[in-house]
Amino acid sequence: MKKAPQTYCDSGIFDEGIGQVVIVRYKGGGRVEMGVFLVDVFCLGVKNAFFTRCDESEFGEYLRKLFPEGKPLDEHSGAWGRKLVEGAVEYARRIGFAPHRDYKQAARVMGGINPEDCEETFDFGHDGKPLFIAGPNDTSAQCDTIMKVLMRKLGKDGYHFIAPVSAFDGVKVEGEEF
Repeated sequence: MKKAPQTYCDSGIFDEGIGQVVIVRYKGGGRVEMGVFLVDVFCLGVKNAFFTRCDESEFGEYLRKLFPEGKPLDEHSGAWGRKLVEGAVEYARRIGFAPHRDYKQAARVMGGINPEDCEETFDFGHDGKPLFIAGPNDTSAQCDTIMKVLMRKLGKDGYHFIAPVSAFDGVKVEGEEF
């Protein structure tokens, strides 16, 4: 009997604002397909994504690589995962951010999964506004671009941000230098 699609997710995604979401589809012949998404629920939507396959016997090891020991992991239905990922993408698009270039390919694992089968609702943003948290690999140029989009779309008081000072070295938004 074929297993229903499942989602594996970082437990603290709505506390930390970002986390991995893995939507899994079990195929015949012991094969597994996965859409792997790095989801920023506070602002940017899908920051990274990829699609991959493996044998079901290798699947547990693959998950251990994606979610290192000690990092809490939640299991949900495939519908939960699709609703979360697509909701984050839609939230980010309204602000002006497109999903990662490989999103469409990774999202193919969601085909046939109905997000309406999930009754849970998700609140995106933080305290009613987008919250941009600069990541450790975000460059000054990336932060500059993101801040300009936020300022243009939402105005000076329409969002929050957190970043190390070095991420904003020389960044100018609407005449204000950080």
